[in-house]
Amino acid sequence: MLHLPYTSMVLSFVVVGAVASPRLSWTLLLVTLLAYFAALGVGAHFLDQLPGMGSHYVRHWPPWALWTVGLVGVTIGVGIGIVGSVLLAAPALLVFVLVQGICALGYPLAPLFGGLLHRDSVFAISWGSLPCLTSYYVQSGALSLESLLLAAGFALLAVAEIRVSRWSRELRLPGPGVAAAGAAVPVPDAAAFRRPDLLLLALSLGTTLVAVLLLVGRAVLTT
Repeated sequence: MLHLPYTSMVLSFVVVGAVASPRLSWTLLLVTLLAYFAALGVGAHFLDQLPGMGSHYVRHWPPWALWTVGLVGVTIGVGIGIVGSVLLAAPALLVFVLVQGICALGYPLAPLFGGLLHRDSVFAISWGSLPCLTSYYVQSGALSLESLLLAAGFALLAVAEIRVSRWSRELRLPGPGVAAAGAAVPVPDAAAFRRPDLLLLALSLGTTLVAVLLLVGRAVLTT
């Protein structure tokens, strides 16, 4: 349910954004990680599994439970952001929180928003750029050219991630006309299934490893 490749990459972008900041508060980093884990790692992914919304390949969760966990997750993430903006006296943080909250709902609940927010460009911003920029801003209270360049790079990584994931999903879907004709459709061999899955795993693990190493390096330098 947590879609670990997506979740780990989002949290990695949060970590890199914090590490790139001139100042690093471990408390603020942990709170930012918690907010993103709740809103995107849990909330958006549960909403994505609702019937008629996004993926819906998890069948053992009833719709009411998906709605409950999804909305609670997004609410926790947004709530943490609002409280953080008050405690940090950073009203501009509310802009990040508002945009991220809208995307966390609008991307998975595509039919309810007319598909307006279910685009690769929105995914690139909400799952790539914003986690990095929000984390950097929380730490430093401002943005920099470095943070914008990192955010642009992470947007491209997010696009690669969603397209590889879509490729993997399409391989598992029955071909067109199967239900009507009842004809057998050639099934890709195991190697075909593994290709996009291995690419997605490489993207996820590689990004996570870079984030962990940067965080460890920052910790060593500051002790």
